[in-house]
Amino acid sequence: MPSFNTMRNGYNIDEVNKHIEGLERIISEYKEKDAAIANTMISAQIAADNIIKNANLAAKSIRQETVEHLNRVSESLDKQKNLITRFEQDYCELVEKYLMKVNETEFKDTLTRVDELGSYLSELKGVAVAALEEPAQPAPIAYENQTSQQAEEE
Repeated sequence: MPSFNTMRNGYNIDEVNKHIEGLERIISEYKEKDAAIANTMISAQIAADNIIKNANLAAKSIRQETVEHLNRVSESLDKQKNLITRFEQDYCELVEKYLMKVNETEFKDTLTRVDELGSYLSELKGVAVAALEEPAQPAPIAYENQTSQQAEEE
């Protein structure tokens, strides 16, 4: 606390006024610094919001592309299944025509494997669709290759 010279009616007015002017300058400097800090904080928040917004848009786009790709793969799998089924029918007709027997177990095993792959794709599609609705990280789905297990059993 500053000390002021006293005069007849109190403190020296010039000294008090100079001290007040000095305090006003200090307050003004702090207000300028405060405004600069506030502007910097606002700019940083806007930049952070834009980064998050762009990242969410990119993630949504990737998830949507994944769902579309899984749909195309699933459609292709269905077509392959239909081709195998039609081939089986044609083959059976030919074999019957030439009095040969077909091993129906092999066709059924192939269709079973195709169905398993279809189920796996459906699970992947479900995870991708769920990720579109909620931007949480999906848990990986394990798919066991039945072909290697069946080869070991044979």
